[in-house]
Amino acid sequence: MVDETFFSLYSSILYVMEAGNISVKPLCIYIIITKTPKYMQSVSYLILNELLWTFVGNLLFTLGHPLPMLPAVCFRMDGVVGYLLKTELQRSIYFTVIVAAALNCALAFALTFLYRYVTIAYSSFTSQLNKAWCYLCFIIAHLVLSLIIVYGIYIWRLPISEYPVVDLPDSTRNLFCYHPVGIKIIIVFYGFYALLGAATSFILLLGGLSVRELRTKSQYMEKTTLSMQKEVLKNLLITTGVAFFLGDIPLFILIFYLYNNKLPFARTIASGLMLCTVNFGTVYALVILVRFKPYREAFLDLARSARNILRKLVREEKPLNSVSSHTFF
Repeated sequence: MVDETFFSLYSSILYVMEAGNISVKPLCIYIIITKTPKYMQSVSYLILNELLWTFVGNLLFTLGHPLPMLPAVCFRMDGVVGYLLKTELQRSIYFTVIVAAALNCALAFALTFLYRYVTIAYSSFTSQLNKAWCYLCFIIAHLVLSLIIVYGIYIWRLPISEYPVVDLPDSTRNLFCYHPVGIKIIIVFYGFYALLGAATSFILLLGGLSVRELRTKSQYMEKTTLSMQKEVLKNLLITTGVAFFLGDIPLFILIFYLYNNKLPFARTIASGLMLCTVNFGTVYALVILVRFKPYREAFLDLARSARNILRKLVREEKPLNSVSSHTFF
């Protein structure tokens, strides 16, 4: 009964947070697609890549949210999708797609800084390079990472019939489980740590190198170009910092608790961390709209237009109410 109350509250919080996700992220994506200036064109594709991975992962998690059932290394699939997926394998595949979206988001941030560093450090070379080849390489990187994740979670999966009964919850409805001990869980979890650690180190290294390259080449750049490059890089560092503190750090801790699943309050803590991990993108999208001047101005223009339309509707409504009142009396 306590579990059901907790998970009911958890689902309610998730749906409230999803309302912000649905309203903010599509708006941010629309503004980036339609209002990006020419000097930010290449960067905008990379920001879109990050946003789309967060949006997909967030949306999938809301439609079918896997709830950790610790101390059992199992998840219960709730939400709309929970009623549609009939087998353990189907639920595990859906969960795998959510995990792939989360880790591909980390890769997207790393690729952004790789591209930024290369374009600053080797500008003469990249100016002659067809950017389509760069984007193709990025697609291949995402595909390879996704295949690694799919394989890792596939070998980690364990049918409920083979799971130790002592840790299983009373009801196994909509459940799917994974190996709680052994070499498979060690490979998967240390693999996740390695991927996240490598992406974080990569971002820090390339971010620092990009700053250094800008300082080195500042004397050879026009003031306008240098100012724009500095502004874009500063904003990328800020938005990525927000993503790291709200997304990556909770994910690191979540993996720790899933591995050490018998710790006190592991289920409650893991559930809360999952909410943070999949919903950080809403704050991230808001930071993008605030930090990048072209997007901030576009957002304010849309807000003013919406306000003017609302005022116009209110003004039209008042005379109608007045006429109705005189007619009645």
